[in-house]
Amino acid sequence: MELKATRRQITGKAVRRLRRQGRLPAVLYGHRTPATGLEVDGHEFERVYARTGRTQLIDLVIDGGRPHKVLVKEVQVSPRRNTLLHVDFHQVSLRERLQVDVPVVVTGEAEPVRTAQADVLLVLHAVKVECLPASIPEAIEVDISGLTHVDDVVRIADLSLPEGVTAVGDPEDVVVKLAARRVVEEVAVTEAEATAEAAPEAQPSEEA
Repeated sequence: MELKATRRQITGKAVRRLRRQGRLPAVLYGHRTPATGLEVDGHEFERVYARTGRTQLIDLVIDGGRPHKVLVKEVQVSPRRNTLLHVDFHQVSLRERLQVDVPVVVTGEAEPVRTAQADVLLVLHAVKVECLPASIPEAIEVDISGLTHVDDVVRIADLSLPEGVTAVGDPEDVVVKLAARRVVEEVAVTEAEATAEAAPEAQPSEEA
């Protein structure tokens, strides 16, 4: 994916004018690159970001020059208007391994889930991996079809990662768990309460 940018001269509060013009303030930093203020077309960035997220490389073309291989590092969003405010691009070297958080996607269906005994609990929404920039996976798929019991888990050590990609972190960390469905427990408590209410109350004995 390619994204065009221009060097930004406007800084501070004046960047509000850029946003009103549909331009998105940005900064580029990273591999042998001094921090450089940029601006990009807001709608074009949204289109590219929807396809690349934070894990896929973007060819960032500045003022018509040669492309810079970058990843989206940070996106600032207005909490009130839910509009983009600023984006950070991180330039990478294709020859140097880096660490990046990759989102987790659950696939398959476990028997306890199918029989309504358990729900899928996604403990880690992303897993940090280390690899070359061109090898970053779009997502890490976790197949739960092999889980057969309530409380079964998939740990980082159990993940199937592409060649050249290694997980960073404790191998024993839980990624996905089959948690006992609370609805079953709540129904059992409700039934117990109903039974107790239906039982006749003990009558006090009459005095002689």
